[in-house]
Amino acid sequence: MNHHESKVVIVGAGAAGVGIAAALADFKVRNVLMLDRHGVGASFDQWPAEMRLITPSFNTTPFGILDLNAISLNTSVANYLGVEHPTGKEYARYLRAVVQSMKLKFHAPCEITSVWENEDGGFFLETIDGILETDFLIWAAGEFQYPRRDAFPGAEHCQHNATIASYREIEGKEHIVIGAFESGVDAAVHLARLGRKVTLLNSGVDLAVSDQDPSRSLSPFTRERLADVQRTRTNLKIHHRSKVIAVEQTRQGYLVRTQRLEEFRSLTPPILATGFCGGTAAVDQLFDYREDGQFLLTKDDESTLAPGLFLAGPLVRHDHHIFCYIYKFRQRFAVIAKTIADRMGIPVPDDLLEYYEKNQMRLIDLSCCGQECTC
Repeated sequence: MNHHESKVVIVGAGAAGVGIAAALADFKVRNVLMLDRHGVGASFDQWPAEMRLITPSFNTTPFGILDLNAISLNTSVANYLGVEHPTGKEYARYLRAVVQSMKLKFHAPCEITSVWENEDGGFFLETIDGILETDFLIWAAGEFQYPRRDAFPGAEHCQHNATIASYREIEGKEHIVIGAFESGVDAAVHLARLGRKVTLLNSGVDLAVSDQDPSRSLSPFTRERLADVQRTRTNLKIHHRSKVIAVEQTRQGYLVRTQRLEEFRSLTPPILATGFCGGTAAVDQLFDYREDGQFLLTKDDESTLAPGLFLAGPLVRHDHHIFCYIYKFRQRFAVIAKTIADRMGIPVPDDLLEYYEKNQMRLIDLSCCGQECTC
C-alpha cells in the first residue's frame, strides 16, 4: 500500500467498525475500506478468557427486536454462537462472520501514524505501509487496546486488566484490585471464584446504586455475580471510598496507599481496572471538545472542525447521553451512513431507513433517551 484511495475509510474493525461498514454496504456506499492494527475483532480476542459481554444476547430478530449485541441487521449473536453472554473470542468470531458474509473489505495489520486534512477536502492517513487518501473518515478505534495507566503515581507497577490473558494464569493467592466499576468487579469476582483472596479498592462509586442508565451503575449481570460471591464466599473484601493515590514497589512486593491514609500490601502486582484512554491520538487535533472533555460532535456524529470526519463507537456523547454499549452506539451507524450517502448523491430508500429504525439501528430523536422507568 504505497498510495491508496478510498471513498470511505473506517479505522477500527471491532463492533463499531464492522457495524458501520455493514450499514454503508446496506446503503450502497461503495469503495469502503476498514483498517485495524491487528485484525477483525482483535480487541475482543485479547479479552481475559473469563470475561464476557455483560449485555445478554437473545434471538428475538424474527419478532423485530434485534439481539442487543448484534451490529448488523438480520443477525443474532445468540443464534450464531449459542450463548447468552459471549466471551471476547466468541464475539470476535461473530464479527468475522459478518465481515465474511457481507464481503466487507478490510486491511490489517495497519498502524496509522498521523492524519491530516486535504486542502481540497478529505483526509490523508500516513501508515507504515504508505499513504491512504479518503473523502470520508470514520474513527471507530474503540478503547480496549488503549488501557489507562496514569491514574496515579506508580500505576506502572500494576498489571492492567486488559493485559491479562486469563485470571487462572495470575500467580499468587492474594490480590489487590484497584477500581470497582465493571472491569474491577469482574476481575474481583473471577479471582474470588478461583479461591483467591481479593481486596477490591473502590474509590467512591456506590456499587448498590441502580441507575436508569446502565452506563452509570453496575449492570444487572455484574451485580448479580457480585452478590453471589458475597453471599457464598468470604474471600472478597471491598473497601469503599478508598481512592488510591500511589503504588510503590518494595522488597516485600507492592505497597498501595489511599487518600484515607490506608496501606495495603501485596506480593503480586496490583490489578489495575481504571478504564481506557480511547484510541484517538492520531485525530485528537481534528476535534473540538465539550466542557467535560468529551468530543464535540454535530447531530450526525461529525467533527465540528473537520467536515467528513465522523466518530463511531463507545466514545460518542450527546448532551448527557452516553453511547458506550453496543446496543447504544449501533443506533448511530445509520445516521453516519445516511449522511455520507446523501453527500455522495446515493439515494437511500425510505423503507430501508424504516427497517433500520424498527430494529433499533437508527436513533435520530435523542429526546426519547433518559426517560425513567415506572418500576
